[in-house]
Amino acid sequence: MLELVDVSARYNGTQVLHGVSLTVEPGKITTIIGANGAGKTTTLKCIMGILRPFQGRILWHGRDMTLLGTREIVKSGITMVPEGRHVFPYMSVSENLDMGAYLRQDKDGVKQDRDWVYELFPVLKTRRRQAAGTLSGGEQQMLAVGRALMSAPDILLMDEPSMGLAPMLVDEVFQVICRIKEMGKTVLLVEQNAVKALDVADKGYVLELGTTVLSGTGSELLNNPDVERAYLGV
Repeated sequence: MLELVDVSARYNGTQVLHGVSLTVEPGKITTIIGANGAGKTTTLKCIMGILRPFQGRILWHGRDMTLLGTREIVKSGITMVPEGRHVFPYMSVSENLDMGAYLRQDKDGVKQDRDWVYELFPVLKTRRRQAAGTLSGGEQQMLAVGRALMSAPDILLMDEPSMGLAPMLVDEVFQVICRIKEMGKTVLLVEQNAVKALDVADKGYVLELGTTVLSGTGSELLNNPDVERAYLGV
């Protein structure tokens, strides 16, 4: 469905990615773990067209989209939940969700997806007229996910969705990720909480210093001694 082939990229003049290769299968959760500075977020930014690789290719259903702009990438069925949520603070919850659907023309489909988001996150429905900036951190994360889903993506990129959340809310976020998969969506997840991420992952990749050093199923990586020492605190 999505494939990165030998992707290298610079950020602020410094090379961050050194030939990253990975594949994402449809209907699966694929996780990227690694230390801070490993290149996880940069990888997502390259996929979204926010950064342009100077080497390698990014293929979407076999089509080379390495040089496409972000608008075209979103229209093709890829969207992202950014690190830090980045909701529109002075707009209502409902207006934030509408922003997620700004490229869509199918009003019935938009209404159906809004209803699904409210089913997924009931608190957003009760707060739909409330300014997004007044929500709690957990509620803002729910809104950021819901806004991304409003673009009707085939694949959802998620960058550190559990960052800064209380443990109970972290569990809820990962339950939601599993529900999104159950609805037929594909998820590419970047996450510092390696245990949680690998626990829900069908496939995982370990990035170190901008290079893919390990890959396997989520359970294989959870039980890999090198991964346990470096990322799982074992």
